[in-house]
Amino acid sequence: MFNEQSYRASIWAIIIDNSFNFLFVKLASEKWDRYDFVKWWMNKWENELETLNREIWEELGTNIQYNVLKKSTWYFVYDWSLELQKNKWFRWQIRQNYWVLYKERELNLGLRELSEYKWVSGNNVSSELIRWGYPEIEILRFMDDYKNIKESIINKLKQ
Repeated sequence: MFNEQSYRASIWAIIIDNSFNFLFVKLASEKWDRYDFVKWWMNKWENELETLNREIWEELGTNIQYNVLKKSTWYFVYDWSLELQKNKWFRWQIRQNYWVLYKERELNLGLRELSEYKWVSGNNVSSELIRWGYPEIEILRFMDDYKNIKESIINKLKQ
């Protein structure tokens, strides 16, 4: 039934700047006013960091300056219905997130994939996630992870 793989792995970049603003992007194919993190699925021959770097370069340009900070503790496993499994060629999807520190504010969008971007302050990020329909438990997990990465960055900046 499944030709290539029984699951699809995807990598998301949670991109923040030094002021703790979050980068949200809008897919060119998106018909609604819905923004999301930079993301896509892994190719079979890539590891997670290769996928992360490829997607950042494809969507935001090869001149972007950033540091991968760490793998996020916020991740998802999606179970698809049988109907979706047949249409999507895989049974489920696992999504791993990485925290990325963006060093510049000018972006060169890969217009094939993205149409717009916006920066959202750390104070408003939970409102964005609510707007996207994330369950409360996932928003709490995200905010806990954000709190830890923010503390880590502040401590590094103090040194």
